[in-house]
Amino acid sequence: MENPSYSDSNQEMRELKVLIVEDSKIEAKFIANLLKKNGYNVIHERVETSDEMQKALVERKWDIIISDYQMPDFDGMRALKLFQEYDLDIPFILVSGKIGEEMAVDLMKMGAHDYIMKGNTARLVPAIKAHLEEAANRRENKRLESALKESEAQYRGFFEHAHIGIFRCSESGALLDANQRLAMAFGFENPSEFMKSVEILKPEIHDPNTRQARSVELNDMAKESEHFEAVFHRTDGSILEADMNVWIIQDDPDKPVYLEGTVQDITERKEMERKLREMEELHENIIDLTSNL
Repeated sequence: MENPSYSDSNQEMRELKVLIVEDSKIEAKFIANLLKKNGYNVIHERVETSDEMQKALVERKWDIIISDYQMPDFDGMRALKLFQEYDLDIPFILVSGKIGEEMAVDLMKMGAHDYIMKGNTARLVPAIKAHLEEAANRRENKRLESALKESEAQYRGFFEHAHIGIFRCSESGALLDANQRLAMAFGFENPSEFMKSVEILKPEIHDPNTRQARSVELNDMAKESEHFEAVFHRTDGSILEADMNVWIIQDDPDKPVYLEGTVQDITERKEMERKLREMEELHENIIDLTSNL
């Protein structure tokens, strides 16, 4: 096994760590030099046995593995199987002149990313670049998926444990999701029972002119004013008075609109306000009566 070889430093060149599984020092040097000439700052190591390859995979992180198929003490099939044991998301490319088309297809089915005939240098570098880009895209997609899952988990934790009712519904008001606090405000033990019984949120608001309650559409309220006070009729006949916020969500113009919002139960507060007003009116009446004596 050779020690890692480093190219001349060049800040504009992209560093590329290449593990070359090859019994020929000349062939390994040729591949490294070819990559250097095509803009890579190459760090490479050559191995030619299973033990050497295993040691290299343990001791260093690689960007790509380029393997000969037939060697005196090793071969591309065994190198591929060893590579797969480490579950690495990097390209594994076979370069050989001693393999038939059927075997090449079989190796690709087994997980090799490409097969290139020795001497076909015109295809080697473009293939390496393409597979490196694909691997980078896969890793970026995985990173984004992981970040999205983490974000969704954080949102879900807030959603489920918030001390205020939270909902998501369709444009027509059909419930899509609700948290525990909202279910309790409507008199249910859990969101599942609540959503089965209350399929559509139907708020009413008091018209300040007529002092009458009228039904409103959540979508209309979201367009007019995100914040308002509303009344709901619980299934047991009681009244839920709520302080509401509702807003429109449409991340993609080609996807349906949906609504999100919060519902804060203010029934007790409103009842206390009414009692306070009654007491104030009673006090004023008493004062008026006593002043006329």
